[in-house]
Amino acid sequence: MNVLYTAIINYFKLTPLTGFYLAIGGRLYLNVAPQGATFPYCVYFVYGDENNPDFSDDHEEFEIQFNIFSQNNSALEAGTLLSSLKSMFDDAALTVSGWRHLEMERTSVLPNNDFDQVPPINGYSILYDVMLEKQR
Repeated sequence: MNVLYTAIINYFKLTPLTGFYLAIGGRLYLNVAPQGATFPYCVYFVYGDENNPDFSDDHEEFEIQFNIFSQNNSALEAGTLLSSLKSMFDDAALTVSGWRHLEMERTSVLPNNDFDQVPPINGYSILYDVMLEKQR
């Protein structure tokens, strides 16, 4: 699974001065953000899998979840982050070592807000299906 995580971060780093990378200041974290992380930021992780992936089958399908967070009194920044994430990752062509990337398709977007924080945290959870085929 590390090769998929690496493929996502490498794809993210391809455009460090534009789009989503710039919008979150390069703060994309695997599984969990460090305590005290500066806003805005994004966390990504495997949300689910189709085949109990151990990378031993010829095909693997994953659900990757991206959570974007903005601590801003306006939902505008969170919406801007969502738009730039979709621009970057919708139909992205990942380079996964030893695998041929078949598809990356956005399947859902849900609000992910915490209005009890001061200032409130606005965000979204975005799910993507990622399909891979073993290279021959």
